[in-house]
This record gives sequence, C-alpha cells and structure tokens, in this order.
Amino acid sequence: MKNNDEYVGLNNIIAIMALPSIASIVLFYFNEIIGSISIILSILLYFFLTKINKKKKDDLQAYVDQMNVSFDSITKNVVFEMPFPIVIVEDDRTIKWHNTYFRDLFDNKSIVGNKIEDFLPEFADFDFKEDGLRTPRNINIKDKVLQFYYQTIINDEDGKSQTFLYGIDNTYDESIKKLFKNKRLVFYSVFIDNYEDIRNATQSIDRPAVLGEIDRVINEYFKTYDGIIRKYENDRFMVISEYQDYRKIYESKFSILDQVRNIQKGNSLPPTLSIGVGIAGAKPSDIYSDSREAVDIALSRGGDQAVVKLEDNYEYFGGKTKAIEKTSKVRSRVISQALKRMMQSSPDIYIMGHNNPDMDSFGSSLGVYEGAYHMGKEAYIVLDEVTKPIENMYQRVTSELGELRANILTEDEALAKISPQSLIIVTDNHRKNSTEAPALLDKNDNIFIIDHHRRGKDYIANATISYIEPYASSASELVTEILSYLDEDFRARTPVAESLLAGITVDTKNFVYQTGVRTFEAASILKRWGADSVYIKRMFKDDFEIVKYKSEVIADSFIVNDSIAIAHFNRDIDGSTLIASQAADDLLNIKGVLASFVLTISNNKIHISGRSLGDISVQLILERIGGGGHLTAAATQLDMSMENAEDMLRKAINEYLREEEENESNTNR
Repeated sequence: MKNNDEYVGLNNIIAIMALPSIASIVLFYFNEIIGSISIILSILLYFFLTKINKKKKDDLQAYVDQMNVSFDSITKNVVFEMPFPIVIVEDDRTIKWHNTYFRDLFDNKSIVGNKIEDFLPEFADFDFKEDGLRTPRNINIKDKVLQFYYQTIINDEDGKSQTFLYGIDNTYDESIKKLFKNKRLVFYSVFIDNYEDIRNATQSIDRPAVLGEIDRVINEYFKTYDGIIRKYENDRFMVISEYQDYRKIYESKFSILDQVRNIQKGNSLPPTLSIGVGIAGAKPSDIYSDSREAVDIALSRGGDQAVVKLEDNYEYFGGKTKAIEKTSKVRSRVISQALKRMMQSSPDIYIMGHNNPDMDSFGSSLGVYEGAYHMGKEAYIVLDEVTKPIENMYQRVTSELGELRANILTEDEALAKISPQSLIIVTDNHRKNSTEAPALLDKNDNIFIIDHHRRGKDYIANATISYIEPYASSASELVTEILSYLDEDFRARTPVAESLLAGITVDTKNFVYQTGVRTFEAASILKRWGADSVYIKRMFKDDFEIVKYKSEVIADSFIVNDSIAIAHFNRDIDGSTLIASQAADDLLNIKGVLASFVLTISNNKIHISGRSLGDISVQLILERIGGGGHLTAAATQLDMSMENAEDMLRKAINEYLREEEENESNTNR
C-alpha cells in the first residue's frame, strides 16, 4: 500500500501530464505523424517527472534518516546531562538505568541493580503499575527538596513494566512555603481562670504581689518567644506571635500553665490559666475568632489548660487538675432565668440525656421536666430504652407521677411531633452523637445544654446556650441549682427530688469524688424538697447476678504500669456498662491502684469505663481514643474487637505516662 507521499507525488504528475496527453490525442486525430511524435514526447515527459519525484523522495528519506541519527544522539546526551535526576526501574523494583544527576545525589554509589527503595524509601510502598501519573511527592535529599513524578509503561505481551521516575528541584518553592508558614500569625487568648477567687482569698497585703507575679510570668513567658502581649482586662490578655515561635511553645507543651499554677506569694489558691490558640484562619480576624472559640472550650472543660484550634479539630494541653469550684452562684441564677424565658417562649419542650442513660442522665432530665411541668408547659422526655442503671428510678417515677409515662417518647415519636419552634434541652452530655436522639438536634437550633463533663471536640456547636460546668459533681447538681432559682415557690415533687439526689450520689460515689460545697448545698435543697436518703439507698441495691458479675470482673483483673488495673467483662448483656463502671470503682479499693479501666461489650461495641483517685487523669487517657469525661471518671466506646481495644487503651496509657514523666523531668531541671 502506497504511503501518503507517493500518492501526493503521483497526483502531481497526473495533473501535469493531463494537458500534454489531451493535446497529443487531438493532434493524432488531425495528423497521425505529428500526433505520434507528441504522444512519444508525453511518455518521455512522464518518465522524466517520475524519476524526478523518486529522487526527491529518496533525498527526503535520507534527510529524515540523518535527522533520526542526530536526534537519537542528541536525546541520549540530553537525558544523561539533564539538570534533574532520572531513573528507570524494572518490574521487580530494581534500578535499570539512571542519569548522572541521580548518581551525584548519592555520592557516586553503585546504583544499578539495587532496589529503588534503597535510595528513595518514600517509594517503598508504591505500586508503580497503577495507571496514570502519580501525585508528586517531595523528598528531602541532602539539602535539596526534590519533587518526584513517575510514569509506568506496561508491556502488553508479557505484562512486565518499566517505570520512568524524574525529580524536579523544588527547594526554592519549599523554602518560600516554609518561610511563609513560619511567619504567619498565631493568636492566643489568655484568661486567668480564677482571678476574682484569688483576689478574695488573698489578704490585701499580699494581693498586689500575687497579681503582679501572674502578670510578670505571662509577660516574660511570651516575650521569650518574641510574642506581643496586650492586657485588655484585669484577667484577660491577647498575645500574637509568629508560627515558628508558636512551635517552640507547642513543643514545651505550654509550660506556662505549670509556671502560673506554682505561683506562691501569699495566695491560698493556685492561679490557673485558660489559653485558646488560633493558627489556621485565612485572615487575622479568622485566627482571632479561632483563638476565642478555643479559649471558650478550655474554660468549659474546667480551665487550667490550653486548647489549639486546628482546621476541623482541637489539641489539648494541661487539664490535669480538678476544675475549681466557683463560689459565686451568679451564673447559675442567670442561666436559670434564661432557661425560664426560653421555656416560656417555646410551644413544647423535648428533654434528653445521653444514650445508655445512667441515674444522673435520667435524674437531671426528670429535674428539667419538673421545671417545665411547674410552668405549665408541654414537655417530653426522649428515652429509647430503660437500661439497667435507671430501671428502679424509672419504675418509681412513672408509677407515682401519673402524667409522666405518656410524656416519655422514643426518638421516632419525638421526631414525628417536634417543630422548628420547639425547645430541645440536653442534660449530662454535650456530644451530638452521644445523645439519646441525635436526629432531633437537626430539626432546629433552639438548643439548651446542661452538662458537667469537660467539653470535647464533637460538641453540639449550634446550641443557643451551653451551660457546661466541669467543677460540678453532676448534671443533677446543676439542674438542682437552676430549679432553686426558677421561682420562689418552686418545690419539686418527691420522686423527682429523690431522682436528682440519686444522680448526685451515683456520680460522686456517695459524696466522695468531685464533691464541693455546692454539691452539699444542692443535696440540702433536695432534702428540703422531701428526698429520702434511705429510699435512695434501696434504689442502689443490685441484683445477685450483678454482684456476682462484678466479682468475676475483679477476679479477672491485672495490673499494668505498677498502678493501673485493667479488667474485662466479656458478656453483652443488659446492664454490662453498669457492671463495668461499678467494677472500675471497686478496683480502686485495691492497695496501690491509682486508676482502673474495665472493658465490656455493649450493643456490639467495646465500652471502656475509667476511674481514678485523681493522681492519674483517666479523661486525658480516654480522650486519646475518642472518649471523655472527668479527671477521675471517664468512658469511651470503640467499634472493634476486645483485643484491639485493649491494645489501643494500653498505648494511650503509655503515651500519657511518658508525657507525665517528660513534664516532670522538665519541671525538675
């Protein structure tokens, strides 16, 4: 089959020969002799033109062949002398060929025949046979940053491949990015948690020295890292630094928290700080807003900690001390009136605690319900399941409060009734996915939260009011205070008062843990409303099976890290989380045990209950694996096997203890 050039040449000859051929035919018609001569001349002309066309084609082919030879030579020289590294990798990941630049990166070592990962470990887990150009990867070699790309060609016959890798020197661009990152602004919102309490608890002669020392420590600390400090209220500071200086503060784990806490200038209370850090905003105003949001979280978690706001996440530092109980009840009274106004302006109210409810969750929900009932409002408690911990309480209140049973709804029933104007009140919890009915929170933004747990990252962000006080013993304590300010003539019905007192009792372990003056004041209010301590004692009685199971858990326990007890309860039964939490409490009675963790199965997930005596923060340990709670009581749920959950728990414990040792050694220097 003739190629294109041959066809073009033939067409040109035919076009040229058309006129002489026609003329020869015409002449032959009139004169055979002259016509014959003309035909002979036309044939000669055709052969002449054909010869010229062939010579032209041969000359062109010779030129192309010469260019191919030259191009091959140029290509080889160019590839070898390319100002960036090139390497060809065979199907078995061995290096087949490389250019001079690639060799020079590795000090002229023998390269051909070795594995690519011996020189570029970043490609050790790459599957070069994947189609298409891969996303470039920055690799640091010596003082350079090289951006490597690769392209793989697969032989259709034998399926073997060859991969062509080449690296572009990206050192300058990366240095600019690094400079830009290091020079960007970081905002810190710094609050003194207990400024008024320190002023009131310190003698007037020592007060200036204490407050002055706090200011001095804050100013000197941030000046060490080239920060700009501005004090805009007695207990509030704004600090700005560059990111490169923030990294030094980050690596010190915000040691200023310990420095301020250790101030002793005649003060009876240790001063503590809450620090919110914003680093990810696109504009200075966004970074500032992030720092304010972060410090709000630090305060709601009890203070004495730093919270760093990342793009969609938070990092926590500190928070190793108990939240200090607030002596002033002003906020409680303000919150009570705010709740009253929101109840009055809402057509109906939906109250819920957390899933797998305990006595504090259900008791505090009953308390809020009682407040709405007193105001004559249409109120409902959302409860999907009556769990073992609340079974006695549920039977008591539903049998003695005639209207209550009809006003307890499942999640589906609540979703069918709720309107955008309804008020949703969440107690003993602030995490959306941990509530009794998460879908309910998507119906409107008219949400009121009452909780005593330290705030976590997955909190309900669209709440109108969040009353989160980690100093409190329980949500029932907070609800009792709110109810006491609701109306002068308010008095909770006895079953509700006893439920609130039971909630306080269970969360304080009979008024032992996380118990302050306000806890006893709340208990005294409930006693005045008719709560009977003897009846509450009966409410806590366990079935024989539960007592037996707790004994099994304790017998199965073992000690790790010299002072931490771990145990398992391998039965997915009703009340397994109750057994786990009570067994964790009982393990603390063992001599030398400072913290305990019990793993159990609940709804096909692994539930971990953590308890401590205060020397070890079970909250900080379980937060590492998605949980939360308090210094002395925390929990989490994991969707994995018991063995994997225990491995994750042990890793979190070791990380926590290692950081504690590092902080201790830094303090002692």
